[in-house]
Amino acid sequence: MKDEQKKRIGHLGAFITIFIWAATFASTKVLLTAFSPIEIMFYRFAIAYTTLLLIRPRSIPYRNMKEEGMFMAAGACGVTLFYLFQNTALIHTFASNSAV
Repeated sequence: MKDEQKKRIGHLGAFITIFIWAATFASTKVLLTAFSPIEIMFYRFAIAYTTLLLIRPRSIPYRNMKEEGMFMAAGACGVTLFYLFQNTALIHTFASNSAV
């Protein structure tokens, strides 16, 4: 593959990612009319887990409890709290404000 073609594929991938990321704010705002922030977060994680399981069904081998604890802490702080705060913020403000 040529460098120019790789660059275009990279830009396309970045555009698709940005588009999907931006759409989550508006779609979450709509979902808040029927679900609570925690329910939205749970369903989002369930869909993501199922999708990743279908893409790569093999699990990562267990190494030690310290590493498992680090993964759990990273998941709790980096993802769970972020989406909980995002979903809760969307109750109180517009999707465009929350995106900023």
